[in-house]
Amino acid sequence: MKFFWTWARQKSAAHPEISGSEGCWIRATDGAQILDAMSSNFQAAFGHSCAPVKTAIHRQIDEMPLASPKHNFALKRTVSEKLCALVQSGPGRIFFTVSGAESVENALKMARQVTGRPLVVARSKSYHGATMGAMSVTGDWRGQGHFGVQASTIRIPEPADDPDLVATRQIIADAGPQNIAAMCLETISGMNGVIIPPMSWWQGISALCREHGILLIVDEVSCGFWRTGAPLALHHYGLKPDFVCMAKAISAGYVPFGALWASETVASYYDQQVLSAGLTAYAHPVGLAATNAVLDLLKDGSFQSQLRNVSARFGQLINQLRAHHRVKTTRWIGMMAAIDLEPGPAISQESAWRHGLHIAIKDETIILAPPLVTDEATMDEMFKRLRALLE
Repeated sequence: MKFFWTWARQKSAAHPEISGSEGCWIRATDGAQILDAMSSNFQAAFGHSCAPVKTAIHRQIDEMPLASPKHNFALKRTVSEKLCALVQSGPGRIFFTVSGAESVENALKMARQVTGRPLVVARSKSYHGATMGAMSVTGDWRGQGHFGVQASTIRIPEPADDPDLVATRQIIADAGPQNIAAMCLETISGMNGVIIPPMSWWQGISALCREHGILLIVDEVSCGFWRTGAPLALHHYGLKPDFVCMAKAISAGYVPFGALWASETVASYYDQQVLSAGLTAYAHPVGLAATNAVLDLLKDGSFQSQLRNVSARFGQLINQLRAHHRVKTTRWIGMMAAIDLEPGPAISQESAWRHGLHIAIKDETIILAPPLVTDEATMDEMFKRLRALLE
């Protein structure tokens, strides 16, 4: 092969052959129909053939397929306003990107510039992206082995290991809060096991940030856009962050796109200071068109009604799995779940594929994040195949 396989040893990388996709299904080259139980990688939240998004992309390519980052036009203004309204955290501005990693990257740059402080706090078990800055705050194996700025990152324990933030407070005190620019945290983690912090933990984090003038960066790349049953996962906790990092489902995954929301307090700093950040594809019109269609779809009454019903069914089926002899415990919110397994025969993405499922496996945990447009019959079929896999 004349290209690399991501996150894998090249000689042993799994790479199932596909020939197409439609709805919630992926078509293998041998004709097998694979149920996408992971929304590809969280991004295909509206399935593989969402008509409103596809139509918006086609129309935009015909009308204006690209623009300079410095051009001003109506769609750019409209999508910015809609994204600010989605965040619901007061006045703010949008910095457009083409990925979640770049959203995080620019949040880190701005936080350090605005505060003049060098350090960033991140969780031990976390993933924030594959660029050098985003990797520096990534706590899992994907952030290791790179000569980045990891020395400027302070690790705090997982919520379950430090629910009252006793150890976290001590870590911040030892580092000197006057040296800490920001905390960069996934609101609800995705690929590291759908970790859902309790309200009290997030309240404590917010209080720490206010006490010490530390900026709060929330990473909504995997858990945003109604994935958890709210517009953004931060809304479950009533958070008022300084930055919100968005990508993946923002454009249904059909166009590489992302966005960073910054509070007006942060943004106004650059009214008199140079914002030394930018991208060639900043506010790309095709990405804006896809995002605009996604934001309109999220407000559609029939979509919301369908989402409530299928989310309830998803939760019922997850709860029923708890009685299975291979299942140790489950975690579920909205349309994402983690299934921790008891010891037994190994389950892999390859074996899941043979059972007609595209899922994620992290250590001994199965992670599910089916498209938000999955209907109840397809959801039942998904869990039928999952039970066969577990057996």
